[in-house]
Amino acid sequence: MRYRALKALATVVSAVALFLVSALPAWAADSITLTWVRHGESYGNIAGAGIDTKVPGPNLTALGEQQAIDIAQQLKNGGYDSIYTSNMIRTQQTAAPLEALLPNLPVYEKAGIHEISAGIFEGSPIDSGLGRIGYFLIPVAWTLGLRSLPIPGGESGNGFEARVNGVIDDVIANGDTKPVLFSHGATIMAWTMMNVDNPDILLMLTHPLGNTAVVVVTGNPNDGWMLRSWDGVAVSQNPSLGGQLFVNLRNLVVAPQTAVYNVVQAVKSRDVTKIVAAIRDGVVSVAKAGVDFVRDSVTDIARAIRGVLPGGAAAKPAATVANSIAAVAATSETSTGATDLTSGSKAKAGAKLRAGSSQAASDHNGSGQTAGKADGEAKKGAASNRRASASKAAA
Repeated sequence: MRYRALKALATVVSAVALFLVSALPAWAADSITLTWVRHGESYGNIAGAGIDTKVPGPNLTALGEQQAIDIAQQLKNGGYDSIYTSNMIRTQQTAAPLEALLPNLPVYEKAGIHEISAGIFEGSPIDSGLGRIGYFLIPVAWTLGLRSLPIPGGESGNGFEARVNGVIDDVIANGDTKPVLFSHGATIMAWTMMNVDNPDILLMLTHPLGNTAVVVVTGNPNDGWMLRSWDGVAVSQNPSLGGQLFVNLRNLVVAPQTAVYNVVQAVKSRDVTKIVAAIRDGVVSVAKAGVDFVRDSVTDIARAIRGVLPGGAAAKPAATVANSIAAVAATSETSTGATDLTSGSKAKAGAKLRAGSSQAASDHNGSGQTAGKADGEAKKGAASNRRASASKAAA
């Protein structure tokens, strides 16, 4: 009786695992490298200026133009395969010198990587006052998993995540594996710390990104992202146990927020197919987040214990529990002659799905937010043509 119960449990676990895995879309498993570059100094960055997040935004200062030339020289031999900018003038002007040095690279303008909307804080002094603090603290809360929290009069963390992930979806669809993305300080800092598996939130506080600062992130939406360097500072690829458990908890609390957001966006579209898909994907992602949280947390703790025990002895990782149960059940079948219901139904333990995976997957299925996609999908022409059009937009 005991063995039959174990076999039944193994069958249920295997079936649930296969159902969860099959419900997720197939992403390219190859790792890509995202090189984020903050724009050069603009007239919105000089002393006494106000927070300016509206499109098209201010031009670069003379110093900013020189910074753009300098960063182009620094990046020109990096082996990049494409250039992306936001729809704001300051990122386009910063990218122009690199475009001139690498004229064969495709250039894309994407609204999805524009600056975080300041909402009611728009126009507040950048160097003093409560507006600056409010505009900064809410994105910090997003990095802690509170993505439903909106900037008053602006956007929520869910909306921000959806639009940036939409651009990354486009990068992958274009076949680019080493793009340079010219974006904005708050956008780069927030998206990075919301999504990487080795976040260091204190970097946002102690080392905020200056003009033309570079952040390098590697990975993919399915397996997760790792922060490699932050404005020239190498970041550890082996997060502490506390850091791992934080990411596990962050992923757990983000899943239902993302699911609700995607359902709301689907309802707004009034497309029944999208609504049904959003509800289905939401249920799957929330259920999977709970399973992943337990599995990842137990595995991380077991690894930490194994690392400090003499001889490397440790408890069995949680990721092997299902296989162990199935093995016991298989042994039972040999001794009792019962039918082996687990044959062909075992799910292998895969890579951890970290922050951003559920939302990126939902967006890929068409149930997520699509409003953040840029209008400028086509490859742009020479840098001079784009600068001319950008200046016209500013006027």
